[in-house]
Amino acid sequence: MKRFAKILGWTLGVLVALVGVAVGGSYLYLTSTDFRSLVESQASSLSGRKTRIEKVTVDWSTVPHIHLSGVQVANADWAKTDYMLKADHVDFTIRLWPLLKGDVVLPHLSLQKPEVIVEKGGPHDELNWSFGESSGGTAAEAVKPNNRFQTPLVGRLEVTEGKIAYRDPKRKLSLDGTISTAMGKAGRQPQAELKLQGKLEGQPLTVNFTGGSAIMLRDTRQPYPIDLEVAFGATRLTAKGQVQDPFQWADPDVDLTLSGPNLDQIYPLLGIPGPPTAPYRISGKLERDPGVWKFVKTQWRVGDSDLAGDISVDERKKPGFLTARLVSSNLAFKDLAPLVGAAPSSGTMNQQQAQTQQQLRARGELFPNIPLHVEKLRAMNMDVTLDARKVVAPDYLPVQALSFRVLVNNGVAEVNPISLALIGSGRISGELGLDARTDTPRVHANLVGTGIELKTFFRNSKFFDTTQGAVQGHVNLAGTGRSLAHVMGSATGDVELAMAGGSISSLMVSEASLQLFDALILFVTGDHRIPILCAAGRMNFQDGTITFDRTLLDTQKSILHVDGTVGLQNQAVNVQVKADPKSFDLLDLHGPVGVIGKIRNPQVSLGRVFPIPTPTIGTAKTVNCPALTQQLLGSQAPDVARAR
Repeated sequence: MKRFAKILGWTLGVLVALVGVAVGGSYLYLTSTDFRSLVESQASSLSGRKTRIEKVTVDWSTVPHIHLSGVQVANADWAKTDYMLKADHVDFTIRLWPLLKGDVVLPHLSLQKPEVIVEKGGPHDELNWSFGESSGGTAAEAVKPNNRFQTPLVGRLEVTEGKIAYRDPKRKLSLDGTISTAMGKAGRQPQAELKLQGKLEGQPLTVNFTGGSAIMLRDTRQPYPIDLEVAFGATRLTAKGQVQDPFQWADPDVDLTLSGPNLDQIYPLLGIPGPPTAPYRISGKLERDPGVWKFVKTQWRVGDSDLAGDISVDERKKPGFLTARLVSSNLAFKDLAPLVGAAPSSGTMNQQQAQTQQQLRARGELFPNIPLHVEKLRAMNMDVTLDARKVVAPDYLPVQALSFRVLVNNGVAEVNPISLALIGSGRISGELGLDARTDTPRVHANLVGTGIELKTFFRNSKFFDTTQGAVQGHVNLAGTGRSLAHVMGSATGDVELAMAGGSISSLMVSEASLQLFDALILFVTGDHRIPILCAAGRMNFQDGTITFDRTLLDTQKSILHVDGTVGLQNQAVNVQVKADPKSFDLLDLHGPVGVIGKIRNPQVSLGRVFPIPTPTIGTAKTVNCPALTQQLLGSQAPDVARAR
């Protein structure tokens, strides 16, 4: 928005230069046969660009009337069009006495068929209207208004059949539109109207702007009204209100609203890397300090979550620096799924996320293969915090609060610290990292879980009352790829879990057909607990393949051993669970339980050695759980013990 004000300022600077040359030239060279050529020469010197004027006429009076025909200002050397400004006719009247004080007062200014071409490019990726070293440090730049009271005082501005174009090949931005004046409501001064339409990165883009009259910039101290509407694909941006000085963005009272199906789509429009989200709507106040845009008092609705906070973008730093401080009193945990390319499990989602969810279900897969545009992290550095004081999560995810801080520095993102408070006294904390300095990002996670109550994963289920125990664990993984599926398919590291003492539902075990005798009794008498003496194990990850190391469940009657592999590249499971009895069992099935198929929907089957159950004498010994936990978790074990 400030760029529009700058372009307006440069345009006015060029016009002021032309006016000054025409008036001054009229006094000095009116009788000269080379009057027009001299005016062109002086205008070129002042504007820094070759200027052509087909005809200059002056009607002398106490308020001279000057008419310029065929005005054309040459473009930058690197630009694709020959001119950056031209007009069939420029007519204006000017008061002479104010010129002695350096004031330009135009009772009337009329532009017929003006065309303004704005291009960005060249060796320094600059605007063609930026009069810098390439144009010799021009007078047009010098007279460009820095505030509203340095603009020419225009009594009445008429723009007829005005056209404006904007080209930025690097951003794949092309806009064409009209600029005109129209009568304001209830007979007010004419308003400035700008209407543009075109494409940005292949998506349709429209810009509609209505501002106050030209005379409002100088003739009054009333705030300048603005009304901006931008549509980019399905993204909508509106800014309505007033600002005391549009050139400096001083004392604004502007309401900004941004909405769309996915916040990551704002990058082409605003140059700000937004995270992938469910459909959203954000509203707040747009403010500015020198070099810093501020979006304050914001209210967010993202999917089914509510957030609030302040955002600032510091343009003085290269690259720009975004700071955000956000809080949430109601965060739906499923709305975090788009951050890794997944779709929310239910509720509000955009069309692409709904299609992703359907495809994953149909294929029986868990990890989405949706490319994440993490290269955007190189465009801006960030410091973002989120404090979600209430998290609404599914019954199987006992998260009740979370907080994190994200620091982005030249394409490297560190989420540190991250903390998830679980129902009860459990907590998961640690740090995450993403290195997007190359086209194939590298991701790592280092998390520790303490005091996690097992029963909280079975809320509102028939297993809740009969499940007890506190779990501790450690996750240390790293992978590469542009999607969650690729990262997990290349994951290397380990995950350790341990639980010393507790209980699980017998019905869970019997439903897995581990022991026929238990199943027959429980289906008749109902559910009860199986005491757990120890549960522990390590999952070793190597290039996306998981193998189980010392993974077991020690009960009073038997020890269940888990072996096999899980392939994260093809998201397939091939795992066997074998029961090793501790004592005599009349009806042991002598076969492991197989879990085979896709991760999302595996099939459980019983691999029988004999067609009928037969007695067996068990010889398994109780596991030394503290020693095994120490082996698996190492230095994490004492900390976890204290937390419990």
